[in-house]
Amino acid sequence: MRVISRYLLCLLILLSSVTSAVANTATNDQIFLKAKEAYEKEDAKALDQYLNQLEADNYLLAPYAKYWLIRLRLEETDNQLISDFIAQHPDYAFTEKLRIEYLKKLGKQRDWQKFTEAYTNDQSENTSVACYAAEAYAAQPNTGSLMYAKPLWLTDKEQPNDCNRLFDHLQKIGIIDEEAIWQRFRMTLAHNRVNVAKAIIKRSKQYRSNFDKLLSSTSRSPERMLKKKQVSLKSRFGRELTLYSLIQAAKKDTWQALTAFKNIQNSFDADEHSHFYGMLGLYAAKRHEPEAQLWFQKADFDALNEEQMTWFARAALRQQDWLGLLNVIEKMPSELANQAKWRYWRARSLIERKRQDEANAILVELATERHYYGWLAQDEIKGFRPPKLLYYKPKLKEISHVGTIPGIQRAEALLAMDLRWEGKHEWVLAVNGMSDKELLAAAEYANQHHWYDLAINTADNTKEFHDFSLRYLMPYQSLMRQAAYKQNIDLTWAHGIVRQESRFMHYAKSHAGAAGLMQLMPTTARWAAKRAGVKNYKRNMIDDLDTNVTIGTYYLRYTLDLMKGNKVMATAGYNAGPSRARKWQAQEPLEGAIYAETIPFNETRNYVQRVMANSHLYGQQLGDLRTTLKQRMGTIPAK
Repeated sequence: MRVISRYLLCLLILLSSVTSAVANTATNDQIFLKAKEAYEKEDAKALDQYLNQLEADNYLLAPYAKYWLIRLRLEETDNQLISDFIAQHPDYAFTEKLRIEYLKKLGKQRDWQKFTEAYTNDQSENTSVACYAAEAYAAQPNTGSLMYAKPLWLTDKEQPNDCNRLFDHLQKIGIIDEEAIWQRFRMTLAHNRVNVAKAIIKRSKQYRSNFDKLLSSTSRSPERMLKKKQVSLKSRFGRELTLYSLIQAAKKDTWQALTAFKNIQNSFDADEHSHFYGMLGLYAAKRHEPEAQLWFQKADFDALNEEQMTWFARAALRQQDWLGLLNVIEKMPSELANQAKWRYWRARSLIERKRQDEANAILVELATERHYYGWLAQDEIKGFRPPKLLYYKPKLKEISHVGTIPGIQRAEALLAMDLRWEGKHEWVLAVNGMSDKELLAAAEYANQHHWYDLAINTADNTKEFHDFSLRYLMPYQSLMRQAAYKQNIDLTWAHGIVRQESRFMHYAKSHAGAAGLMQLMPTTARWAAKRAGVKNYKRNMIDDLDTNVTIGTYYLRYTLDLMKGNKVMATAGYNAGPSRARKWQAQEPLEGAIYAETIPFNETRNYVQRVMANSHLYGQQLGDLRTTLKQRMGTIPAK
């Protein structure tokens, strides 16, 4: 009896301590969320108090609160304290951000010794830090040329103020010369970044006080500027401003812009001619105008940027000018030509030119790669047998070990508080560098916790060992099957859409306001809900799993009907709107892969290709091993 009593006493003490620990964790979670709120409100005093409480309880995420406090007090915080904090937390998701802010602080202070100690090439992707790194290099004795820093200047984007001191120095020593100023001026105007162009032109020796006013008025009405001839074509500024007006006009009507250019073309030199026709070709290609190739051919190919070269190739592809496409791809820089899409289309061009052996050499290699173009490549090889992939299913011990990894524990704690952004970053950092088997164990761990997006993305990163049931999860298969059956749509296509839209996270929200498993916009959801038979629909119902799938699959059916059953067009319509999907049709039937490749919106083009590839892989999982991706892409009917 005494033994039983002691046992019960020990059990009560244990339960009490567990209950206390759980309650304490819950309390600290609330304090942590208050700390985050204080950070967002820039209330350093309150944040400091919350930090003390979290550190006193040795709370798992207390370093986050410390990081937030340092960020709020960055300027007054001792540099050594920041450096020590970074060194103590090398594997936290916030560390790299803090290191960048620390480097920027050192750069402003011109403390080049400490900057050089803290800097690695990993931070060079941050423009401010890259500019300070160039300054740090220049500050060292007996250094070489700063010519390597010139690309920081030659960009169409607005650069941070942190770079101004470097640019002043580069201009002083002649690396940024008069031509480099005009070159960047043209680049920024080509992207309609007028305010950036105003700042750039002030560095020119030819700058005049009326330039700003002329730039503003031309930006508002390029047609008026062309009609009134407000600038002289004898000056560099006048010609560049006129080219800008012509290019802005070409966005609306290429023929109108061409007519206006021909009236004054003798005032421009060969380089200016090339620039005009390169931009004219770009806008014509994006509108699928057949003359795009001709206009690109009037430009100096080597002066074209990557976007223009890409659309030169797409213009040839759209016309199914296989020789022209082959010539463009073969002129591309190797880094661009070696992208999967251009290897695939080069092979297709070679097939059309009866150069099958050369095409096969490309296709055989491409067919081993696990992506849209790799699967299309498989379809072009007669009798191709995909290589047998190494499959791996992690053991329970490997899966449970994932939960002991500090970064995963932090991710789990953050996700439990619905801090998805922070949790995802901790997860990504924790799995970075894992072997394939470790990645699959981590993916299964995420799957078991219903973090389907993390499971899919993690399994997607394996190189040698794979588990496609994790890459292409179907967590709501019964619900999706029922809804797809009701709307008479292909289940693999519906799964492909959801995988691309939300990675099966039913509470996903986009910046544009799309919500739920099928990422429905509120207005679309309200419109479709009535027609799908959802009674008493309210906006908050968009997050309900059943309702979202009911409305989403109805809208897929509606879009599919509008596109007369064509899934590629319906997919484009689901993303960009049905009217655009129809607008992108050609005057004659077009191969589905060509239609997808020449969609002018980057987001929609990638979306269509990924959804159709997803559908292909889901088809294989569900037993359809005969239908190829090329067959799924099908043919797009003529307008």
